[in-house]
Amino acid sequence: MQRILPMFAVVGALVAVGCGAPASQPAKSAASSPLKDPAVLVEQAEAHARGGDFTRAQQYFAAAIAAGAKSKAVLPGLLKACIASGDLRLATEYAENELSRNPDDAHLRFLAGALEAQIGNRTAARDHLVKAAEELPRDANVQFSVATFFRDDMQDRVEADPYFRGYLELAPLGEHAPEARGSLMDRVQ
Repeated sequence: MQRILPMFAVVGALVAVGCGAPASQPAKSAASSPLKDPAVLVEQAEAHARGGDFTRAQQYFAAAIAAGAKSKAVLPGLLKACIASGDLRLATEYAENELSRNPDDAHLRFLAGALEAQIGNRTAARDHLVKAAEELPRDANVQFSVATFFRDDMQDRVEADPYFRGYLELAPLGEHAPEARGSLMDRVQ
C-alpha cells in the first residue's frame, strides 16, 4: 500500500499560503449584479463551505475569481473546499495555475508539491518539494514533509536523510523528532 505525504503537510501549506485570510474585494457598485459581484460570490462560497456543501463552495469561489476577485486572496478557500470534498486533482490544478502566475511563492510551491504527492504525481511533487525546501530552509515542517515524501513515496532513504537532519536541527524537540531520529541513516566511517 502506497503511503502518501502526510495530510498535515497540505493543511500546513494552506495556512502558510493564507487560508482564512479575508479576501480583499473591490467595492460594490450599484450597477453590478449580485451574481457577478466577487464579494457576494465569496460570501456565498463561504456560506456553502460552513454548511458542508464543499462542491458548491468550490463553484462560488471559482466564480468569484472569474468575476475579478484576487485569486491569491480567494485561492485558500477554494483549495480548502476542494480538499474537503476530496477533489485533490482539482485542488492541484488550481494550485498549479496560481503557481504559474506566482512562481516565487515558496509556500504555494510547497502546497502544489504536497498536492501532487497526494495524487501520486511523484515527478512534479519531487520538483516542487525540493525547490520549496531550498526556498524555506528554516521551516521545520517543510523539511520533515519533504523527508517523509522521499522516505515513503520515493522509497529513498538516502535522499530523505538530509531533510530529516534539517528538521532535527530546526526542531530537536519537535513533534516529529522521534520519527525523524528513527529515520536517520547511519554514517559510515
